[in-house]
Amino acid sequence: MRRLAGRVRAADLWTVALALTLLWPLRRAGYPLGRDLVFTPRQPLSAASLGLGSASPRAVPLDAIVALASKALDGAVIGRLALLLPLVAAGCAAWRVSRPTTTAGALAAAAFAVWNPFVIERLALGQWALLWAYGALGWLWLAAIRIRRDFGSRLAWCAAVLALAACSITPTGGLVGAAVFCVAAVDRVGRRLAAVLAVVLVLQLPWLVPALSAPAGATSDPSAVAAFASRSERGGGVLLSLLGLGGIWDSGSTPGSRVGALGYVTTLVLAICLIIGGAELWHRLEHRDVLRLAALAVTGFVLAAVTALPGGAAFLRWTVGTLPGAGLLRDGQKWLMPYVFFAVVCVGATVDLLARRLATVKLLLVMAAMFGPLLLLPDAPATLKPTLTPIHYPAGWYRAAAAVRGDGDVLALPFASYRSFAWLPATSVIDPAPRWLSRPVVVDDRLVVGGRQLLGEDRRAAAISRILATDARRPARLAADLAAEGIGWVWVETGSPGPPTPDLSGLRLQVGGSGIDLYRVPDTVRKSPISPVRWITVVIADLLAVGLVLTALAVSALSGARACYTRR
Repeated sequence: MRRLAGRVRAADLWTVALALTLLWPLRRAGYPLGRDLVFTPRQPLSAASLGLGSASPRAVPLDAIVALASKALDGAVIGRLALLLPLVAAGCAAWRVSRPTTTAGALAAAAFAVWNPFVIERLALGQWALLWAYGALGWLWLAAIRIRRDFGSRLAWCAAVLALAACSITPTGGLVGAAVFCVAAVDRVGRRLAAVLAVVLVLQLPWLVPALSAPAGATSDPSAVAAFASRSERGGGVLLSLLGLGGIWDSGSTPGSRVGALGYVTTLVLAICLIIGGAELWHRLEHRDVLRLAALAVTGFVLAAVTALPGGAAFLRWTVGTLPGAGLLRDGQKWLMPYVFFAVVCVGATVDLLARRLATVKLLLVMAAMFGPLLLLPDAPATLKPTLTPIHYPAGWYRAAAAVRGDGDVLALPFASYRSFAWLPATSVIDPAPRWLSRPVVVDDRLVVGGRQLLGEDRRAAAISRILATDARRPARLAADLAAEGIGWVWVETGSPGPPTPDLSGLRLQVGGSGIDLYRVPDTVRKSPISPVRWITVVIADLLAVGLVLTALAVSALSGARACYTRR
């Protein structure tokens, strides 16, 4: 019992230490802002947060959750918790899944869960929400196994609901979590399958209903498949990079060490651990659990590598360009998540086996388990620093935001999806305006990847793009056309490169200077109300999901209180 407690303390404390090391830039005051990572002082709760805007509901229910949290906490606090919690959850769950019998095995699984190429590259890109699914996978797996063994365990069901809810803050994470839950918890068709599917469906409703109830489903640009396909980081091809847990499409998010010899060493070490650790898991865990883990890993690997397989790219281009919502599939490397989870567990099992067989060098193995991931990826902190370094928004942003009142939505200029500011450490950031202003904000959803502009999915943004191009030198006409599109304000972020700003002399300047020029559209703004049926449908879907999560929290709290009272 003492040895188990020692492993728990060592592995969990080392997890926290590594997570804090990676997030060290956040020790400074300010708001995390870089790439896809955007936190503001008080993110507003809007129709777009619920998926009722004109854009695809990719950040649903994530934006609504952050907006609700902003009612109680400042965005600087939310940002730090949002980054720290999934890393700690991933490390603490990894060694519990591999069930090591030595401290070295527990440390290895915990350390590699936090400090690996997949985590670093996604953090460098600013995609923290996807890491919530990664951090919750281990806990979801453990809860699902308990459900399969004891279908009536209320605590297991509560744990599964909470873990799957954490996965489902984004559509991608929800789909991965749903697959893991179904595969782990169900062993036969019948009542169990129906219960599992019901829980899965309810927790996907917040993003699924807005997507299905949109006036017209949006398809994606087929050329985005090549732009966002998994990428070869070094010689050897895409499959070798994916095998080493890398291969993200964005070269700017790839640590420099991945390109050289350390990248090959990491891949070789992982390949050995998959073989040895997989065999060790086969002896340690139930065979069907290992088979299911391996099946999920293989499926995730294939999805990540689909564009590198014969006919895979053509099939994906057809799917993305034909089926509404299939744009989720275009970023292939994110589907590697189940494979990363399996690889982490295998690393822990391998080191645990070596620690038992080589007792004379146990201390050396403990040190290797603790610092091995850091040696294989030594430039992780430097890679993350530009994205994670906090900033202070200029005073003009606060003044201009306070002036936005009354009817009409906001048009953000320059009309481009990403911004670059002199006061921003990162190379670029997705426009913060939608998470800054209380009014709905229209931004350009067309992405520029590798110098090529991809087609967007937001029809309203496309219409405004045509207006800006047609009326660039006709200020009076521009004001009338913007008002007809429901635009009452134009928010110009000065100092950021992008398309030329049209002639705005037909608008009234309300606030100027300190980084923001705010204009009022003088014409009568046409209102475009959301369908009441769609409002009601989306709200009901959200209430069902929230009710399920709150019920799980209440049952867990009552069970914990009852257990404490019984022990007393």
